[in-house]
Amino acid sequence: MELCREAYVRKSQTGRGQVLVLYEAEPAELADLNSRQCDIIPVSVCCLSRIGHTDLLHSLASGFDVIHMQVCASEQDIPHQRREVELVQALGGLGRVLVFDRDTGLSRRLAASVFPFPSVTPDVLAMGSRRDTARASAAALLPASMDRVSLPDQAPYGSISLDEELCNHCSSCVWVCPSDALSFTENGCELSFVESQCFQCGLCITICPQRALSMEAAMDLSAAAVLPHLLAGRNDNLGNVEETASGPVQAEDPS
Repeated sequence: MELCREAYVRKSQTGRGQVLVLYEAEPAELADLNSRQCDIIPVSVCCLSRIGHTDLLHSLASGFDVIHMQVCASEQDIPHQRREVELVQALGGLGRVLVFDRDTGLSRRLAASVFPFPSVTPDVLAMGSRRDTARASAAALLPASMDRVSLPDQAPYGSISLDEELCNHCSSCVWVCPSDALSFTENGCELSFVESQCFQCGLCITICPQRALSMEAAMDLSAAAVLPHLLAGRNDNLGNVEETASGPVQAEDPS
């Protein structure tokens, strides 16, 4: 957070591009930084596998224009690192996070001109949970007109769809949900969903005996993402319930 604040202040004062270099084994090229046309900030990281998409998105949205990240030392960590970078690319960081090999040089990449991108005050972006920070950072990086972004498979953000004809209202999905993204409304006849709380873990899909649920990896950048929405209505003998495609859940008075 402090590093992002410093980058934000430097860029605001000088107008120079800010380049962050993350590494475990120091590249030899970092010894010559004075001739560059931008501010290059090298940071030694004890474990690059712990640098996730939230950290990278926040850095890009708040002050840094380009991030060069060294490939993980452990082969088993590389797929995870690749997925995190792919997620950043989809959420507004396209072309701004570059992974470099330990055996190849950085000179050519660091010599390239870097044009400053608009930044948002770090304090504004880093409010709430890490998921809130990732969502706010993506909203700052992406065009204002974009309110929903499709994401790669296995992304920890997304929506749930319900086939009402298959659902037998057994409640298994609600009980198993670890983040309380799924719940029943007060009248007990409607299933509601809060997209911002869903980790796309798939437990609800697995436990559903009717195979009535499906997932879609995406991020909703609108304010509606933090509100409960009806997945479907079921009338039975509890009164007529109007299905809603969007907006907060309005629970029906059972009396």
